[in-house]
Formats: sequence, C-alpha cells, structure tokens
Amino acid sequence: MKLYKFKDKSVPINYYNTNKQVSIPKRYKDKAFKAMWISNVLNIDMPTTEDIEAYKQKIIEIFETCKSFNLNAIFFQVRTTNDAFYKSKLNPYSRYFTGQEGKEPPFDVLKWIIEQARLYHIEFHAWCNPYRVSMVSKLSKFEYLEQCDDLNFAKQHPDMVVTDHRGQLILNPARNEVKSFILESMIELASNYDIDGIHFDDYFYPYGGLIESDNDIKEFEQRKDIDQSLGDFRRAQVTDVIKDMHIELKKVNPKLRFGVSPFGIWRNKSEEHFGSNTDPKCSQSYSNEYADSYTWVKKGYIDYIVPQIYWEFGHPIAPFADIVNFWVDAVKGTHIDLYIGHGLYRLGNEGEFENPDEIVNQLKYVSAFKEVGGHVFFTCHTFTDSGKTEQGVKRVKDLFIGGRHK
Repeated sequence: MKLYKFKDKSVPINYYNTNKQVSIPKRYKDKAFKAMWISNVLNIDMPTTEDIEAYKQKIIEIFETCKSFNLNAIFFQVRTTNDAFYKSKLNPYSRYFTGQEGKEPPFDVLKWIIEQARLYHIEFHAWCNPYRVSMVSKLSKFEYLEQCDDLNFAKQHPDMVVTDHRGQLILNPARNEVKSFILESMIELASNYDIDGIHFDDYFYPYGGLIESDNDIKEFEQRKDIDQSLGDFRRAQVTDVIKDMHIELKKVNPKLRFGVSPFGIWRNKSEEHFGSNTDPKCSQSYSNEYADSYTWVKKGYIDYIVPQIYWEFGHPIAPFADIVNFWVDAVKGTHIDLYIGHGLYRLGNEGEFENPDEIVNQLKYVSAFKEVGGHVFFTCHTFTDSGKTEQGVKRVKDLFIGGRHK
C-alpha cells in the first residue's frame, strides 16, 4: 500500500529528497519482541511508594496492559538522576521512587516488581541513565548537590560533575572515576536482581552542550593522543563505558543482555556517506551526544539497539522510513538485535500523527524487514490514556491481537 499525506491524499509520501514513494505491506508480520518503556523520572508513568498499595496496584495494571497488547517485555527505569530504585550500597533511593532522596521504601519493591514480571512472563530490563545527576534546574551546582543525599556520588565528588547550558548536571564522562562508578553501579544491580537486561537511554553528553566554565576541557587537554579532536575524545570516553559494560556484565551473567536506545539519527549522509538519508540540519547523536552507536553495533559492544525513531513517515527532514532503512543496513552482518523505538505518545499531534494509523503503518513497514526483531513504545501511560492518542493506540492493540487492522 502506497502512502499519501493524511490531509491531502493527492500528495505522496516519498523517501527523503527522492521521487520514490513509501509503500507498506497490507499485513503486519508479527515480531518476537514487543515492549514498553516505563518512565520514572519526574514520575511520568509511576507514582512514588508513599502509598505502597496504590503503587503495587499500578504495577499490576501495567502488567495487565502488557498482557492485553501482547507485549512481552518492559524497560523499567531504575536509575533516573544518579539514584536507585533498588537496594544499593553505592546510590541513594530516588526522590522519584520514595518521595525523598535516600528515603527507604517499605520493602524491596524492585524485587517484588520483577517477581510479578515473572508471573506474567514479561522480560524485565533495568533502564538506567548512566550520567544524569539532575533534571534542568535553576539551582546552582552547589545548591542542587547540597540537597542530595550524602550517599550520592555527585555530592561526594562535585569536582566530577559538569553543567550544561540549561542548568542540568551530569557526571563528567571523561573522568576515569566516573567510568568506574558507572560500571560498579551496574554490576551491583546485575548481581543482586534477577533482571534480563541492562538498558541505557539516549543521554550521554547532554543535548544542551557543556558550559565554558564547567566542562571536560581539562581532561581533554591531558589526553594521551594530542592529535585527537575534542569530538573524538568525547566519543572515546562514552565508548569506553559501553565496551567495558558489555564485558563486565557478561562476567556477572553471560545471558544478561545489554542494550542502548540512542537518538534515532546517528549521522546524516551529508556528514558520512553511509549515514541516514536525512536532512543536513538534523541533529546527530555522533556529534551532539558523542554517542557513536553505529560503531557499537559494528564492533559488537552491545547485544541490542533500540533507535528512538519518533518521527512520522511524512516528516520534512527526518522521515521514519529513511531512518529505519539506515538501521536495518547497520545491523546487517552483525549479531545485534534491532528493535525500533516508536513515539506512541505523539499520536494525535498536529501533522501526520493526526492519522490514527500512523503507528500501525510504522509497525507494518518495520515488519517487512527480517533484520528487525521487534518494537519498543514510549511511554507506558500512553497505552491507557484517553484523548488524542486513544484511537491510534486502539488500532495498535487491534493489530497485535489479530483484529481487523491486521
């Protein structure tokens, strides 16, 4: 089926900068892996444990939702801002978990959640943000860290924290002590909990860029290879963590899977000839977050990748189909599982996402590629929201349970 603009059926949707029209299969070919992200930062999807019975009920509702949509995995956020949703000797309990950083929950709640996942035959992947210390804040670094729990690594080592242009704090990726701390935190988590995977999201170096007065330039100036550019230096720091993480987690449990969900665009073809067929104006994770995800795939530093392709087929500079095609090509010849990250939350937004079949069409398009192993949806609450997303979400459900849209 050839695609046309939702509001003007006379206008074809073409691959970027070509006259070739995008076409999708009439039927969806089921994929083995179907998952949702459960966002805990800012309590986007989950409340705190202050009302533990309400919290437990919410978890059960989520698993029932997974069952009703035929989803078989969750990416549950367990590290949001240098904290923990689990018992840890290295990190304080999260303010988004218990209502106050460092405050203990009434029992080992994460262990209970994983037990429930097992009862529902749902894979549990622990979603972690490795570097972020704070969300965007008007507080100074000193003011923010002062209010953190004493166990917080950032509070203990303010010299290892850097600041972006929006006031957000992150651990300095160029410090060896930070790299070791991230590895130790993940090893602790993997050793103590019956998880299926460790999952990093798209936040490496910050989207907002580091400020001149608080960055990693000192470490850059002390680099061993004086011919190394700042960009290459930063990418090397992040890649060090990814590579070592994969090695160390396999020592804990060879069956444990390690994956990343990077920003959907690695590089535009204007910057690299085998990059994605996207506009030169598009942001690139390679040069903005210094995440060289293509290299991680090619060198086998991860087990799976979930590029966040939250754009529509008809996007003017970053069309969905072109970006999917790039990632399909990227995983060819590797053993890396490719899952597509879909922006379910965008259904109903002005433009092509006003089409309630936009995500269904994406699922059908993706299903034609044998290289794609499944789908991950952002974010959990969208599955049960009423309002502008509701109609499109229902069509996704119909597709997955064998309804009329299949």
